[in-house]
Amino acid sequence: MTSATKQINVALVHLGCARNLIDSENILGHLGAGGYALTGDVDQADVAILNTCSFIGPARDESEASINQLLDAKRAGNLRGVIVAGCLPEKFRDEVIEKFPDVDAFLGLSDYSNVARIVEDVLKGRKVHELSGGRAPQGQGEFLRLLQTPRSYAYLRPSHGCDHNCAFCIIPQIRGVQSSKPIDAVIEETRLLVQQGVCEINLVAEDTTGYGKDFGRDGARLPDLVEAMAQVDGLKWLRVMYAYPNNFPWRLTEVMNQYDNVLPYLDIPTQHVSTSVLKRMLRGGTSESVRKIMTRLRDEVPNIALRTTVLVGHPGEGRAEFEELLEWMKEFRFERLGAFAFSPEANTPAGTDDDRCSHEEALERQGELMQLQAEIHAGFQQSLVGKTTTVLIDDASGDTAIGRTWADAPEVDGVVQIHDPQHNLSTGAMVEATITSASGYDLGAELVNG
Repeated sequence: MTSATKQINVALVHLGCARNLIDSENILGHLGAGGYALTGDVDQADVAILNTCSFIGPARDESEASINQLLDAKRAGNLRGVIVAGCLPEKFRDEVIEKFPDVDAFLGLSDYSNVARIVEDVLKGRKVHELSGGRAPQGQGEFLRLLQTPRSYAYLRPSHGCDHNCAFCIIPQIRGVQSSKPIDAVIEETRLLVQQGVCEINLVAEDTTGYGKDFGRDGARLPDLVEAMAQVDGLKWLRVMYAYPNNFPWRLTEVMNQYDNVLPYLDIPTQHVSTSVLKRMLRGGTSESVRKIMTRLRDEVPNIALRTTVLVGHPGEGRAEFEELLEWMKEFRFERLGAFAFSPEANTPAGTDDDRCSHEEALERQGELMQLQAEIHAGFQQSLVGKTTTVLIDDASGDTAIGRTWADAPEVDGVVQIHDPQHNLSTGAMVEATITSASGYDLGAELVNG
């Protein structure tokens, strides 16, 4: 690469989930290694790369709107090239190529090891419509990431893809079947993150609890992986996200209890509790099995904070099934919960099933459920007032430092606000604080001996 090329500024626009963020960090890492200057400001860039999401219709709409914005900047002479990467061109390649002929390159999902070369091709006026920016990502370590999170936390992906075929979901069509990374590769990634000053690692995958199923009967499973990660020197917190409830690896609860740095927190999307709706969702569980799994988690892991996700308005969910879900929420009282309104997806069993309520009714159910959850959440938050707990600081740039407790995953849960006018705290600090107030989804706290 010439010295002139190395002065090219590249901006990356990120959309989507934490797994997508890892892809964005891979893209940035390879661009930096290729000698490109990186900027967070599209207005200062020569080339812009958009990492897209296409999980549901609104996500695709956002991705397409962002493509149009970047192409407008290109037509105005403010950009020399626009590259579209990620889930949208991976799943809908032909459609987006036809719809956006002025895009200079489309890249599907990969390790993005070729992205620097592709930027160079774009700068030379070449159209690049190959599907990938490198090798297929399955089953390999990711060691060249440029982290976009504060050093207090980072995400780590132990596997790619998903073997489930939920009736409402196109993720397996986008990301493929499950392929787990070798345990040694994950441990190496963990050590590299800790060496960069990361305090908390959040495990994220399409199906975290499915880790290792592709290794065969005697291969490592998620409890083995978490136990090995917990022993990495310097790792302060380890949090497990995106667990699938069926066939839960129960030795994980033993590991959570054995290691202080494995947080008593689990994100485990249940999607629903009605047996008939779960059957229509092709989730494989029943009302009884879901209730037993969640109750057993509470029994086996003291003080655990459980986060779940539910989907309302799915085909087969009438008012009675929705009321069953509400009653379960009142009974079980999840510490953390997110709810989504059903969005019909093409090429999925649920996408062509008209036995469902209107989208407006689904949105009303979502609002009703979240109003109930707000009350439940407020009760849990209030129970923390007066207690002293460890808080991990994510942002210490202002007079009020922002942190999180063990019960709060980054980006999706609440935060703790600590008044710090003297700026004594720093990002990545782990402090003891007494919770003094609860307001909405957030907490107020004072430093112990502060």
